Amino acid sequence: MMPVAKSVSVGVIGAGPGGLALGIFLRKAGFRDFTIFDREDGVGGTWRINTYPGLACDVKSHLYSYSFDLNANWSRLWSGQPEILEYFERCADAYRLGPHLKLNTEIISARWDADAAKWQLTTKTGQRHAFDIVVSAVGLFTQPALPDLVEEEPFTGTLMHTARWDHSVDLRDKRVAVLGTGSTAAQLIPEVAKLAQKVYSVQRSPTWILPKPDRAYTEREKWLFARIPFAKKLYRTRLWLRSESNIGVIENGSEKTQEFKGIALRQLQATVADEELRSRLTPDHPFGCKRLVFATDYLQALTKPHVEVISSPARYLRSRSLVTEDGAELDVDIVLCATGYAAADYLGQIDVVGEDGASLHETWSDGAYAYLGMAVPGFPNFFMLYGPNTNVGSNSVIFMLEAQARYIVRTLKHMRRKGKSYVAVRPDAMATFIAKIDEWMEGTVWLTRCSNYFRAANGRVVTQWPRSARVFWWMTRRFTAPDYTFDPPSQSTGPHVDARSAANR
Repeated sequence: MMPVAKSVSVGVIGAGPGGLALGIFLRKAGFRDFTIFDREDGVGGTWRINTYPGLACDVKSHLYSYSFDLNANWSRLWSGQPEILEYFERCADAYRLGPHLKLNTEIISARWDADAAKWQLTTKTGQRHAFDIVVSAVGLFTQPALPDLVEEEPFTGTLMHTARWDHSVDLRDKRVAVLGTGSTAAQLIPEVAKLAQKVYSVQRSPTWILPKPDRAYTEREKWLFARIPFAKKLYRTRLWLRSESNIGVIENGSEKTQEFKGIALRQLQATVADEELRSRLTPDHPFGCKRLVFATDYLQALTKPHVEVISSPARYLRSRSLVTEDGAELDVDIVLCATGYAAADYLGQIDVVGEDGASLHETWSDGAYAYLGMAVPGFPNFFMLYGPNTNVGSNSVIFMLEAQARYIVRTLKHMRRKGKSYVAVRPDAMATFIAKIDEWMEGTVWLTRCSNYFRAANGRVVTQWPRSARVFWWMTRRFTAPDYTFDPPSQSTGPHVDARSAANR
């Protein structure tokens, strides 16, 4: 006799690109009992939270979009934040996700109730919601990382992280310090330089800059994309294949790494005439060991007369000044922290408790890990999107998110078909996967002498995927039922294995 399938309820934490993709696939698969929570007042995730001047994507527009909803109307090769946010808002409307959204609702804890075989989600206001399945789609870039600044005197100016941009702050004719040299700083500084009287680019270390030859799409191109659907599919496929061909950039000393490094050095030489400044803007870390920065006019902005590069990290704040490690005191009105996120601290803002009262934070005390970036032993019916080791080195994260969302829906369809209400990845499958990741990680540029957000405190790279996007798609194209158990520990025939020791053996 076939088991009777029951309706499954799904709670999704986060209404960014991953959470929306999952919601769309759930609807398509016939699942109707799901809720997507988000602490913001609308969808879009990082594209709603971040609104700083100059914000754009460093993946081309036609690739940074869903494969099932190609947009013929992108205005530029690399679109800006308002256009990207509009795209995801439109997708949420087009696929009728509105009734499933619960906005302005921050989830602070998720606790597995073994007796009820459900997850209890608790909001910041104390409300509780029970679900059979929970999926975290909070992403990497949700917790702003603030610099370690000692306030020697109460700072009377404005101190702001770019992820919490205050549009009421007027930059015109102000003295502004921008802390950081990553993608955010590269986008922000040219815009700040257009308004401010004085700009200090305060850098701990310079970064490699690659050109970003952005331009608007022509009317003819947009006409082709709109009228001939195959044209935009073919164009996106070409972009995807080109990105895949660049995967060699993650291999330390590879031909692709040398090729890209040469491009970066030639651009620096052509843009910065001052030899001393050029020297201070030349990184001493291996190319690619930090996130690559693509910029249109960042280096040009650094050569402007009112822009000064400070090659010493910020240390102290005084009433109207910023003091660097080497003792230089900069008179400033505004300090902008383009210092990124605590990306390696997965789910740091949510307390997740699984079987036997195990805390996910404690389980990950030596660094985060998850099977295919989605599942952790001891945390049944719990999945992640954009989890550990899924930040792809080249190509679009949207492709990775789609692959994971499809895999999770396949999992739920398998459970529905088999009449199962419990699923947990096996510790041995987890250990095998981790061993494979660590083996693949050998030889990558991320393990070289380098300080980046990719690594946990113990030095293990916990954010990056050490292979191509194509390999990840191949590994997730089917649900691998033998890697999971569908019986709770009390019903399992085998011994219960500690998740942490299995994954870190």
